[in-house]
Amino acid sequence: MSIASRSAGVLVAVMLVPWVAQGQGVTNLDAQISARTRIIESRQSTRDEQLDAQAERGVLFRKTGRFDLAIVDLTEVLRSRPQADDVLVERGMALKATQQPDAAMADFDAALRIKADNTNALRQRAAEYRARGRFAEAVRDLNRAIGVDPQDPWAASERGLDHFSLHEYGDAIVDFSRALELTPSSAWTIAFRGAAQYQLGHYDAALADLDRAIELDAFDPWPIYIRGLVKRKAGDSQGGEADLKAALAIWPDAAAGVAKDGIR
Repeated sequence: MSIASRSAGVLVAVMLVPWVAQGQGVTNLDAQISARTRIIESRQSTRDEQLDAQAERGVLFRKTGRFDLAIVDLTEVLRSRPQADDVLVERGMALKATQQPDAAMADFDAALRIKADNTNALRQRAAEYRARGRFAEAVRDLNRAIGVDPQDPWAASERGLDHFSLHEYGDAIVDFSRALELTPSSAWTIAFRGAAQYQLGHYDAALADLDRAIELDAFDPWPIYIRGLVKRKAGDSQGGEADLKAALAIWPDAAAGVAKDGIR
């Protein structure tokens, strides 16, 4: 429920969901893996065709959660194409998913040495910086990513998280608001904007955001708990206690979890 875990959750969604969200279920992805395998194993395929197919199969393995197989394929491709920055990023993502953060960071760094404006590498490295508590460095990478692609809502949301962690709540609100222009129904982005409003003492704005976040995701205890804090500060002790109790029923460690994000 912390900032780091929410960011990780967002990136997992970005890593695993897009193909399914486009109507391509796991069965279809498996069919695509089989098609790439046939190209790789065919004697009629050129070496470039085999490498292209192996890189694509590695991505498909990652998207279906078969990270070890993804790493094998992507490593094989990199032996022949060491300058393939996108392949390095893909392998880094698979390495991170198998709890190898240092190796993942090395791949993100290598990709950015090859192509400094690789936005996926910048976002992935920022997420790793965030997981290590290096929020200023995460902001730096996301500044670069947003400079390349200003329409990326996730980069704006993630930079908002880093500003929030640095207690730069005004900047966080600006980033969350920008992200919400692009993805207006992101419950966690709305919730964090509400939390930033709370930290600045803007209780009415905070309540409006938190109410909306809870409407969108009634089972997330984080905004419920924050709303309880806001209500207590705003003088609604009864309503505040009701929210805090409801959040604790779902998430018994809510007080400690929220405190990790610097909210009290």
